[in-house]
Formats: sequence, C-alpha cells, structure tokens
Amino acid sequence: MKKANHLIFLSLIVLVISSCSTGSVAYKRGDYYKATLESIERLRSNPKSEKSQDVLTKSYPLALKSAEREIQNAEIANQNDKFDIIVFQYERVNQLAAEIFKCPKANELIAHPKEYISELAEVKQLAAERAYDLGLKAFDLDNMEQARVAYQYFTNANRYVYGYKDVLRMIEQSRYEGTLRVIVQKPLTSKNYQYSADFFYNNLIAEMSQSAKNRFVRFYTQEEALNADMRNPHQYIILNFEDFTVGNIRESLKTSDLKRDSVVVGTVNVEGKTYNAYSTVTAQLNNFRREIISGGVLSLRIIEAQNNRTLQQRNFTGEYVWVTEWATFKGDDRALNDLQKKMCKQQAQIPPQHQDLFIEFTKPIYSQVASYVRSAYTKY
Repeated sequence: MKKANHLIFLSLIVLVISSCSTGSVAYKRGDYYKATLESIERLRSNPKSEKSQDVLTKSYPLALKSAEREIQNAEIANQNDKFDIIVFQYERVNQLAAEIFKCPKANELIAHPKEYISELAEVKQLAAERAYDLGLKAFDLDNMEQARVAYQYFTNANRYVYGYKDVLRMIEQSRYEGTLRVIVQKPLTSKNYQYSADFFYNNLIAEMSQSAKNRFVRFYTQEEALNADMRNPHQYIILNFEDFTVGNIRESLKTSDLKRDSVVVGTVNVEGKTYNAYSTVTAQLNNFRREIISGGVLSLRIIEAQNNRTLQQRNFTGEYVWVTEWATFKGDDRALNDLQKKMCKQQAQIPPQHQDLFIEFTKPIYSQVASYVRSAYTKY
C-alpha cells in the first residue's frame, strides 16, 4: 500500500512539472510572453506535446496584443520613458519570433511570426536622442545628484545607439562629476615602521577601491590625486597611528613538582628468580612562557574638503601577542608525561622582526576600518 501511494505521489509530481513546462500555468496567469517561451521550449524536446501546441497557438497572439497595447499606451502617455517602453516591447516581440524560428514545430504552427526590425532600429534612434537630451538637461543643473541622473541617461542612450553623438565623453564626464572624490592620507610613522604602515595603507586602499567599484565614490591616494591634478576633492580621510608599541616582552615561569609511583627502577633476585623493583620517581618541571606584545590605536577622520569640517571621527585598536613556550626539568625524566618531555626538548623561538609584529597588530585594525568605511559610504 505504501509503495502504491509513493508511486501515485511521484506521478503527481511528474504531472505538475510537465504542466508547468508546457506554459499553461503562465498562460492562466496572463503572462502570455512567458507562456509562449515555455511552450516553445517544451516543443523543442517534445514536438508532439499537444498541451504545448495548444498553449503556443493561444498565447502567442495574446502576447502580440499585449505588446501592441503597451506601445499604444506609451504613445498616448508621452512620458520621458515612452521610447524605453516601446524598445522593450519591440525587443520582446522580436525575441519571440527568433525563438519560434529556432523551433521547427513552433514554426510549423506559427509560420510567419511578427517582427519589428526596422521599427526597432528607428525607435532606438529616437530613444537614444531622448535619453541624451534628458542627460544634458540633468547635467546642466551642475550638481552631484543630477550628474548621477545624467550618467544613467547617457548610459541608456549609448545602450540604444552605441557612440551616439559624444555620449561616450558625456558618460565619463557625468560619472566624474557625480562621483564623491575622497583623498586618503597615508599614516606616517617613524622610519623603522613606515614600510609596515605603507603595507597596511596599500591593502586598505585596495579594499576600499574594490568595495566602491561601480558606485559613485572613488578613493584616491595622494599620489593619484597629484597625478590627476585634482583641485576639487570633496573629502579627505586622515589616518594616523596615535599610539603604538611593538615588542613588549612578558615572561612567566611555572614550577611543578612531579612524581610517579610504581616505576621500574631495577631488578631484585629472590631465591634464584629475578623480579622488577618498583619505586617512586620525582622531578621538578619548569615551564617558561615568553610573550611579545604589540598593539596600537589608529585614528580615522573624515573631513569635508571645502571647509575642513570633521564629518566623522573614530579610533580603532588592535593587538597581537606572539608566544613561545619551552621547559626544563631536574630529576628523573620518567616522572614526566610525553607532552612534558616534548616541551623539554623545545627551545625558545626567535621572535619575528618588529616590522612584521607591526603588520600583525594592524590586521584587526584593517578589518575594522574597511568595514567602517564601507558603512560610511554605502549611500554612494
């Protein structure tokens, strides 16, 4: 009985999947474009599917009517997005025709699918012109927000007709004017640690630039700003290691008295027979631990370039502790366990260079700063 129920359940699943793939569900929802595409796809794998044939012959004419209605409504409304709507609908109708031509059974049922080739080319030209003109109007308002609006319009114009007029130049110009330009100042330290501070700074700039990709904010090093002859940055980010220490040593010693009972210490002869001799063995274990402690505080200030007003300020702390451990003992080594014996074979390790210790304590600072900057500039 359970097996029969399982087979019925599987059959129902197959039936549902089959029904969906024919396009009938989309047809019932009134999504005639999707219904047409799904029925064509089904007919490619199963040309004899009567359900898909029925859906295609019903949905395709309705998909055309829907597109024509949207085009007519856009013409009547005559809004700024008029040509965007018309291009979109023409492209959908042409896509349906292309899919029909690629499916023999669908092409047999719909021998002459509707296409808008010349009409699409003409309206794309009009759409590019409209988008370009709207872009110029927004750009002429000469503010950052409208420059971003202009960028979207110019991008659309170029999508409709690549290289329309001087749209490529206007895309770059509007993007530049719409982008918040931020110069990030390198933190300066003593000569001994400047290399490590530069390593921290370069990684941070790379992370900030990656997170700002495809957004309207750009972070510049001082060298990049100088090479670009930038005279009008919007903000500065000032980084400074306010306080840091590298290589502080802390040592500790822990002494333990160890003993182990019933340890074989030799043999004894009793009446001609040899027996193991047992006793208690002892040792004194000295565990040494040396810590090299490094840490510091990085301050970050976001300053408005126009008036030197501090917009945000935050301190970030980081610490790194390098550790080496070893041990010595006095007495009988049989009182030690395997781990203690291993520790006694170890020697104090040579600590990393101070520049490496500096880099290590800045790692947690790096992650904090990167997260903070992402949050501070997320609206761009």
